[in-house]
Amino acid sequence: SPVLAGGRGPGGVAAQVLHGGGAAANSANRWFDKTLQLVVGQDGTCGALYDPAVIDGTVVSEMLDHAL
Repeated sequence: SPVLAGGRGPGGVAAQVLHGGGAAANSANRWFDKTLQLVVGQDGTCGALYDPAVIDGTVVSEMLDHAL
């Protein structure tokens, strides 16, 4: 993925996980209609996006705790 203006700081990581960094980066790589997305970047950036209306946050946090 291209280097974002925010870099590896909190702003750059948040942009990469939430929306892929925009049209010039990885936004085409996101599926915005899915209940759960696990995002793992080439540079080690990782995160999880989920729809709280469909899946409970407790379930997601337990799953991520188990994975980590």
